Amino acid sequence: MELTWFDHLFFFVIGVVFPTMAIMTEKPGNEDDMDMSYLPPKKHIYYTNGLMLLIGSLMVLTLWNVTYRSFEKLGFHDIMINPTAIWIVVAISLIYIVDTVYNVIQNKKDPQKWQDLSHIMPSTWSDYRHFIFLAFAAGICEEIIFRGFMVNYVLEMTSATSFSVPLALIVPAFIFAISHIYQGWLSVIKIASISLLFGALYMYTSSLYLVIIIHTAVDLVSGAVMVGVSRSK
Repeated sequence: MELTWFDHLFFFVIGVVFPTMAIMTEKPGNEDDMDMSYLPPKKHIYYTNGLMLLIGSLMVLTLWNVTYRSFEKLGFHDIMINPTAIWIVVAISLIYIVDTVYNVIQNKKDPQKWQDLSHIMPSTWSDYRHFIFLAFAAGICEEIIFRGFMVNYVLEMTSATSFSVPLALIVPAFIFAISHIYQGWLSVIKIASISLLFGALYMYTSSLYLVIIIHTAVDLVSGAVMVGVSRSK
């Protein structure tokens, strides 16, 4: 795969500019210390973020099309199920289930932990109806960008080295995790771990489809759990 100037520019924007902005805009303290009146309604945040992800993924698809690259190379390929892929799915599921149960238990001890995310996560079923759009946009578009594009980009850039595959897993996972720093540093570590497994699953199945399904399901369930916890207070 021959890289173009647009590949380098797109990687710079997604891999350097956006994470840097996320770190710089991280707000210290908890939500009680913040003036939330300036924030737009949640549904505006969901649709705005979802549309930005959609634009980013369309840029990747357009690049693949105009450079006559194989879309199978991007990950639009039948899922190749193998024992390793199955174990990766099990690992992702266990990490997510354990983390969710732990957070629900911790919420009973420290409700502020979940309250800090109330400006972005849904707290009512009305919010959740709009959140569904973002969950699908993130599940589909983030995988096209972070797995389909970035994994292939890093593989190509480091193809002359003996550690191209580890870098192709680590670099996108690190960038993806840092982009979620608004959830806190502990969440960044969790997201980085799951993102590494997403990358491995993408490589072992040679497909984006299963990763997209799992990513979307995780986001949908996370939103529903957040609503359930908020309504139980």
